[in-house]
Amino acid sequence: MQDRRALSLKAHQSESYLPLGCKLPPQPPGVDTSPRPNSPVFRTGSEPTLSPALVRRVSSDARAGEALRGSDSQLCPKPPPKPCKAPFLKAPPSPSTWLNSEANYCELNPAFAASCDRGARPPLCAQDSYVELLTAKQNGVPGPRNSGTNYLILDDDGAGPWAAPAVQTDQGPEEDEAQFVLPRLETASSFRPNDFESKLLLPENKPLETALLKRAKELFTQHDPKVIAQHMLSTDCVVARILEVSEEMRKSMGVSSGLELVTLPYGHQLRLDIIERHNTMAIGIAVDILGCTGTLEDRAATLNRIIQVAVELKDSMGDLYSFSAIMKALEMPQITRLEKTWTALRHQYTQTAILYEKQLKPFSKILHEGRESTCVPPNKISVPLLMPLVTLMERQAVTFEGTDMWEKNDESCEIMLNHLATARLMAETADSYRMNAERVLEGFQPDEEMSEILKTEFQMRLLWGSKGAQVNQTERYEKFSQILTALSRKLEPPPVKQAEL
Repeated sequence: MQDRRALSLKAHQSESYLPLGCKLPPQPPGVDTSPRPNSPVFRTGSEPTLSPALVRRVSSDARAGEALRGSDSQLCPKPPPKPCKAPFLKAPPSPSTWLNSEANYCELNPAFAASCDRGARPPLCAQDSYVELLTAKQNGVPGPRNSGTNYLILDDDGAGPWAAPAVQTDQGPEEDEAQFVLPRLETASSFRPNDFESKLLLPENKPLETALLKRAKELFTQHDPKVIAQHMLSTDCVVARILEVSEEMRKSMGVSSGLELVTLPYGHQLRLDIIERHNTMAIGIAVDILGCTGTLEDRAATLNRIIQVAVELKDSMGDLYSFSAIMKALEMPQITRLEKTWTALRHQYTQTAILYEKQLKPFSKILHEGRESTCVPPNKISVPLLMPLVTLMERQAVTFEGTDMWEKNDESCEIMLNHLATARLMAETADSYRMNAERVLEGFQPDEEMSEILKTEFQMRLLWGSKGAQVNQTERYEKFSQILTALSRKLEPPPVKQAEL
């Protein structure tokens, strides 16, 4: 009775205090003592480990007297191997290791691709796996079948791409259209000045050639302001990829419009191109005014024509992008300091001067504060403002002194949130901008030479020459700012006192 009582007490004790070297009670000869991998007895300890590579096994030659812990979950010195219940918690290798490999991945975790190829497929490799069922549900098919090919998907938390089995449906020819195509990351600008085919430019030209400036001014003077605005809108829609977007370009972008692409991380190059065109256009307009070395009346007439084009862009075209470029040029310090020119504008073109002061300048302020929705109906905009958004996304560092007019406001944080909210709405309603642009440009017949002088490549060659157009943006802009200052002082020299200071 005492032996039985002692044996019963030992059976109820915690397994943590059983030494590894203890002997098990003798078993009858007919009882099978081999380990059973599928024991119906419930385990009392926790999982041995979360990683399949670290399955703990207790060897028979362990040191005598070493105690088994409760987490080891077995009383036998040689526990049977058990399959890991969480095989996919192992951290996958870096994307650079397995994305470029030639293995045929068939699971979310590429670490198990080799075992899938050998036939030892994990539980998720079944044909009715969760990934396939989810993909089939999205595609609207009754049941998925593994086709043996792979496509790239993104997990919900944005952790990275995973290789997953493609789903073969019964849709026939539409199968290829439903597959995801990885967007292409653009690293080169769409503007290639030296490869630009032009009827006005020579293969190699110097910056600010007099003949080219004169011809561009003649074309600008001969055409009606509304026609000029139509040419500018047409070019802007192509650069911003609102119109003339081919199916191949849509696949490479991953979206249907450039207005969506500029809000995405891999739209970096398109944002740089938009900044390039905007700054180049503003500098070109300033050169058009400062290059008038004739009479004061000629400069006032040129200024009048530029303001009329801005009015057409605002009211008729709905092109806020080019409108902001013209306003940027007119508000440059090299232009605003021309007091005689502005006085001549007020005397000769009084209505235009009033329109600029009372309508265009306040409207430009509203735009840069992110409040354009309060004064412009959405169905009237063909090209949105764009510049505050791309400036925010492409800025390399935080600046405490504002570089744009809207950043010098006391409510700059609220204004920044307005621009971000406008960008989100712009990406959601990109098709409406396309339809507005198509409606405005319906029946438009562009002039070949006029279209050429408004292209960014022509303006880059005109301003910086064939060699200077390849220089870094920052360096080009800084040098040309000095040129504009010299031209402005040549037209209207500063007072003697100011020059001495």
